[in-house]
Amino acid sequence: AAAVVIAVLDTGVDLTHPDLTPKLVAGYDFVNGDAVPQDDNGHGTHVAGIAAAQTNNGTGVSGASWGARIMPVKVLNASANGSFANAAAGISWAVDHGAHVINLSLGGSSHSQIFEDAVDYAYSKGVMLIASSGNNGSGFVLYPARFSNVLAVGATDSSNVRAGFSNYGPELDVVAPGVN
Repeated sequence: AAAVVIAVLDTGVDLTHPDLTPKLVAGYDFVNGDAVPQDDNGHGTHVAGIAAAQTNNGTGVSGASWGARIMPVKVLNASANGSFANAAAGISWAVDHGAHVINLSLGGSSHSQIFEDAVDYAYSKGVMLIASSGNNGSGFVLYPARFSNVLAVGATDSSNVRAGFSNYGPELDVVAPGVN
């Protein structure tokens, strides 16, 4: 539904993409410190399209939640690198600006208390947090997916078995198609 706002915390979103522009709400860029979360990598745009690209317009793809709106929050740079501090700030900002769901297709191997505190803040406000388990094929689910208040998502292939790159472990909550 259009009332649902999905914050995509990533490399930004292409603010001119025809499948996404009509779906965007105001976002923020924590990398450059401004209100223009333009994607300079492509990953955030890809994630936003899967989540909520416009449907039935003859362009691009259809998002899984085609009625939802997208809040672009840039916390990763052009190389898809960032800090736990920026991710934590992005989570808090998204919660305070009306996000209902926060997507975090990012991760790190070390614990960060500021990151966990931001996750717990969002959870306490009823915001659903969803994160990738990681893409290096190890038995260690990355943070923030490793946190108990985050839904950890792994990937399967076309045979419905774990994709070779997908991280796994006891923190994993669900898997979904992630290859091709």
